[in-house]
Amino acid sequence: MHRITKITGYVAIILVVLSFNFFLPRLMPGDPLSFLTGAPGMDMPIVLDEETRAKLLTYYGLDKPLSQQFYDYMLGILHGDLGWSIYHNAPVSDILIGALKWTLLLVGTSTALYMVLGILLGAISAWNRGGKSDVGLLVSLLSIGSFPPFFLGMLFIILFSVKLNLFPAFGAQTPFMGYSSLLEEASDILYHLFLPATTLVISHIGGVYLLMRNSMLNVIGEDYILTARAKGMAEWYIMRKHAMKNALLPITTMIALRTGFMIGGTILVETVFAYPGVGRLLFDAVTYRDYPLLQGAFLIITLVIIAANFVADMVYVQLDPRLRHD
Repeated sequence: MHRITKITGYVAIILVVLSFNFFLPRLMPGDPLSFLTGAPGMDMPIVLDEETRAKLLTYYGLDKPLSQQFYDYMLGILHGDLGWSIYHNAPVSDILIGALKWTLLLVGTSTALYMVLGILLGAISAWNRGGKSDVGLLVSLLSIGSFPPFFLGMLFIILFSVKLNLFPAFGAQTPFMGYSSLLEEASDILYHLFLPATTLVISHIGGVYLLMRNSMLNVIGEDYILTARAKGMAEWYIMRKHAMKNALLPITTMIALRTGFMIGGTILVETVFAYPGVGRLLFDAVTYRDYPLLQGAFLIITLVIIAANFVADMVYVQLDPRLRHD
């Protein structure tokens, strides 16, 4: 019953989000035709007569009543059709699939790194509370984590790309490069991934570290920790097997909640590094008022966030047996 209730709640959230995905882009000033033909305030605008403009509106279905457009949108979602991108003149699903692999690589790598590092460093810091390692980690991680992702990304580009010429400043692969092997291609992708991923890791590790440290401090004083020490168990074993497992409960929820912030930070980082992911695609879609592409990108991001929260719910139940009920 618990899982059924959760799934029903998630389905309701998806329906609400689908509605917002449709209406919010249409509340923005301007329309897609302004960027297809050139707005009056732009350099060298393309002037359309009323007949041509009407044909374009009909072609993209923008002349229909809003209620009919919403019905067509929901019907298309049910059939797996995300629509046709107005600016790119291609199916939205194809465009998103091409960009999604890069975002999943960037977000997946960054999330795994900042989660593991934040949890380990937070646990070590709490275990050595008041020591030099604790103070050093606390000050350094919170200091560098206070920089906005886009600002940190620009600093990395200036330092490591422009000044030192160690890493590329943009893109996910070297343009027009012919790879002789899969290993060479993977190396080039990781080479371009390093700066964007490092930016996201540094931007998000502070929150995980701080929560894990505070959670560990609450656990360290529990009776079962004192009992384990009285039995003569090694400190590392006590921390890993007893303290960390119980301290991970709030971390699981926190990571799921931060997924949304992670996606938001990815949009800025992908834009700064010209990384061809969904975030960069979403930025372009907002700029060009590409309604179908905006709707598809928002839908993908929403599904990722909901999936992360669903997984967190399931993991939380496994970590805390008291929550296992049907």
